[in-house]
Amino acid sequence: MTRGQANLRRQSGAQAVYELMRAKIISGEFRPGARLTEPELASTLGVSRTPVREALRLLIAEGLVDQLPTGGSRVTPLDLADIRRVYDIRARLEGLLARDACTRMTQPDLDALARLIDLMHRLRGDETEVLRIGREFHARIAEIAENRWCDQLLHQIRGHVDRYRSLSTREPGRPDLAVAEHQAIYEALASGDPERAEQAMRVHVEQSATSAAQAAGAVPS
Repeated sequence: MTRGQANLRRQSGAQAVYELMRAKIISGEFRPGARLTEPELASTLGVSRTPVREALRLLIAEGLVDQLPTGGSRVTPLDLADIRRVYDIRARLEGLLARDACTRMTQPDLDALARLIDLMHRLRGDETEVLRIGREFHARIAEIAENRWCDQLLHQIRGHVDRYRSLSTREPGRPDLAVAEHQAIYEALASGDPERAEQAMRVHVEQSATSAAQAAGAVPS
């Protein structure tokens, strides 16, 4: 048994299996369209079939796994139209969060965002870190905005957003562009202009959508 499998056993069963499988789908380790079987997953993860079955149920409800007519399941394939729909919703919601955050921004908030931007610039060659810091930047804006309705709606599509966001960074040059876009969002927020902040956020999300769609076209289903 590997260390990861031992840790998995100590965690809360189905929830731990769900989180692990979800992470593998988002990262692409479980490839789009790949068949998922309970016995194989249970063996690979070192758990019984019961938590695997519950994890699959949660992933099907989230739309990250498809239930097949035969009774099996598979990782939901990538779909270009779906990418556009998800990102359109994300652009509208995150744009509103940026607008709201701009009206509530304090100097300590700006300082915290500035530190993330500085860190992103220094680590711009590491796409994994750029992605991680970007998530933290967006989360901080959402926290400042205090718009629970936007938060809840984004949470409902979070798995798909994370999946396509991870995909978008695979495009050559995309991490560098993402750093520049986050810099533009920060400057818009610092300007105190809510409309500018919303527009900067929407431009960033729409550019991410284009990169995700291009990357999806190069990923076998």
